[in-house]
Amino acid sequence: MANTNLPRRIIKETQRLLNEPGYDAFSCLVICLGGVFKLELFLPEEYPMAAPKVPYYLDEATGWGLEVSELKKLLQEAKSNGITVRALVVINPGNPTGQVLAEENQKAIVEFCKEEGLVLLADEVYQENVYVPEKKFHSFKKVARSMGYGEKDIHLVSFQSVLKGYYGECGKMGGYMEVTGFGADVREHIYKLASVNLCSNITGQILASLVMSPPKVISFAI
Repeated sequence: MANTNLPRRIIKETQRLLNEPGYDAFSCLVICLGGVFKLELFLPEEYPMAAPKVPYYLDEATGWGLEVSELKKLLQEAKSNGITVRALVVINPGNPTGQVLAEENQKAIVEFCKEEGLVLLADEVYQENVYVPEKKFHSFKKVARSMGYGEKDIHLVSFQSVLKGYYGECGKMGGYMEVTGFGADVREHIYKLASVNLCSNITGQILASLVMSPPKVISFAI
């Protein structure tokens, strides 16, 4: 029975979880994670329904670079406000600025994430879309490994897509991510969450699989 003393917004969110019939993927997710369909909420009206975000701004004067000193300042401000930051999202090459981070800038970012224990979420789907000759894309994984950091030193998730830089511009919604530096238990939960998401279209899935495992040339002796 719904608690009618709860704010209307909270009741609405609660009912979304309990609707029957509903979308099976959500119920499967609860079961996969060991949950049961019993929900009782006692939350204030101002309780956030999503994790808080801490925005940062790129520096136009340095070619839209990411100033680590500014990140440190924002991280301390977040902590003083009771916010625990878990991850840093970096889009490189960027959208809409089109910037490509310098390798030294990336090294500073990697070092910052390692020192602060942050997960580095590297959105690198535009890596094939670099149009300035003097700019060169470097993956964060390559940068981290060049610094001597291995699997156990830094938590890194790298994202790539066939949508932006291969053959399927704006139509083939296929992508993948590489998860490094996490234990098997964490990877298992990530896989569970990914398994209940909506799939991309068929051609997008085919293209993504071909990127990850390219066709091999087979020679036949006649």
